[in-house]
Amino acid sequence: TDNNDNTSKLGYSLSMSTDENFVVAGAPYTNTIGSDGSTRFSDAGLIKIYLWEPTTFKYGILNTITPPTDVASQNFGWAHKICEPGAGSVRSTPVKYMFVSAPGFSTSRGRIYMYEWGVGADGSTYDRWSQSKVITSDEPGEGKRFGHRLEANDNGDILAVSSVAPGQAGKVEIFRRTSQSNDDSTNHSFTLVQTLEGTSADGSSLNTQFGESLTMSKDGTTLVVGAPGYDDSSQADAGAIYYYKWNADGSTNTYTLQQTIEAPD
Repeated sequence: TDNNDNTSKLGYSLSMSTDENFVVAGAPYTNTIGSDGSTRFSDAGLIKIYLWEPTTFKYGILNTITPPTDVASQNFGWAHKICEPGAGSVRSTPVKYMFVSAPGFSTSRGRIYMYEWGVGADGSTYDRWSQSKVITSDEPGEGKRFGHRLEANDNGDILAVSSVAPGQAGKVEIFRRTSQSNDDSTNHSFTLVQTLEGTSADGSSLNTQFGESLTMSKDGTTLVVGAPGYDDSSQADAGAIYYYKWNADGSTNTYTLQQTIEAPD
């Protein structure tokens, strides 16, 4: 990556689009050149987007995207996800979304940047990701690192964002895109519909690291959350996995815990 201290850590995070057209690699420790073209911002971060080339059977560089805001230590590119509605999505399919986190932004309060896929400078070729929205926690806090991990469904209308959340054992905030159907007819909006927390049933906030890992099904109906710091009765940091189902009762558009999987004895 473009850097001056050899600590970019390209590949710290990776994601791939559903149709495998795009691979995104985060380099959240890059000393990024700012909008003035010369000033470097320490650990501001960046992402590199690679596009599959069917003629060479290799991925080639498409874009390098730097943070929209010139701020040091924001770790842009810490986590990311490309969403492609429809099984037949190709490069020229216009409706694609990308979410990129910057958990170090504003003394580690954190934020998510949303991008949309579109036509580039030549007026006809789909080759540009344009930033369209900023998503923040409804309960921001210094050191929270909102955007530590993120996941979204293929439609880009269910977004799960985890935070380190010191003193709360980690949490995962669930957002729904409430602006429109997949027609890009109006400005986007996201509404917080649920917060899943790592606090135990007895109210303890021991560091379970709830939300350290996330995975979501294509349609968003299944969410699995990892908590590697969970202590069981015989082992510290034994870990646990939580399986949630969306709209399990057929009437509530939120996640309901279906199963807790603990480490074997």
